[in-house]
Amino acid sequence: PFCLKNNLKKHGVRNRIQRYKCNDCCKTFTLSKTLNSADIWYAYSVGKQTYLQLSEQFNCSVRTIQRHLLKAPKARLNLPKSSRLNLLVDSTFFGRQFGILVMMDSLSEKVIYHQVIRTEKDVHYQKAMNRFRDKGYKIQSITCDGRRGILNDFLNTPTQMCHFHMVAIVIRKLTRKPKSAAGKALKILVKTLKHSTRNAFYKALHLWYLEHKTFLEERSDKPNEQGKYPYKHRAVRGAHASLKRYEKYLFTFEKYPDLDIEKTTNRLEGLFKDLKQKLSAHNGLTTKHKIMFIQDFLNRKSG
Repeated sequence: PFCLKNNLKKHGVRNRIQRYKCNDCCKTFTLSKTLNSADIWYAYSVGKQTYLQLSEQFNCSVRTIQRHLLKAPKARLNLPKSSRLNLLVDSTFFGRQFGILVMMDSLSEKVIYHQVIRTEKDVHYQKAMNRFRDKGYKIQSITCDGRRGILNDFLNTPTQMCHFHMVAIVIRKLTRKPKSAAGKALKILVKTLKHSTRNAFYKALHLWYLEHKTFLEERSDKPNEQGKYPYKHRAVRGAHASLKRYEKYLFTFEKYPDLDIEKTTNRLEGLFKDLKQKLSAHNGLTTKHKIMFIQDFLNRKSG
């Protein structure tokens, strides 16, 4: 009240408290700058700033930054506006402590559900989907990584086995550098899955089987403990069996062309990669704070 702004001169700065001196009356006084918790959280979660960087940016202690991060308003998960959903479902884990189950609607490309889990179980997916059904949503399709409990949905929802996971399952059995001619040929064949039609792919797979049938049926010369002679090339046989096992679910998108079903869960894989990259900038977080960060990140993807 005793002076005008144009007569003020900054006298010193200490921990966000700015000291001013009036050139007219020579009196000094302080003005403190109020911190905005929402701004600090945004810089932390989206800008990937560390505690130390934030303390320097907002001119306060690390403990003050941590306190504001805890009380900052977080994003909320928005329910889908459309009553029809094409679900992409998968889980990712953060060490051995916990994982996160995520559901995304491929039509809107938004996260619609997430849940912290310790182990991945079919019942977690089933309960989540039943919640949406109870609220009046129509689940048109499900694209997943091949979990039996999801593929065999009790309401007979069209389910699609992710092509990316199918290729990974086969290569895991064959190894990245198979030694046999049958293994090498099957590895080349399975990599054509994403661009093939059902008829073309399984015709090629059948021709592969006929060509290498003798090789696949070779048995060991020595019996096992049960007195049986096991197959020699179990890895290649297992890779072929996996393709036959998921035959019913690999080309569901062809059977229902009007539903626009996704062939892979790649959107979720990209989301998980982005999440872990942002989280890697904050090493040393407690489990509680890590979960808080993850939930806010996923909630922002539902807006």
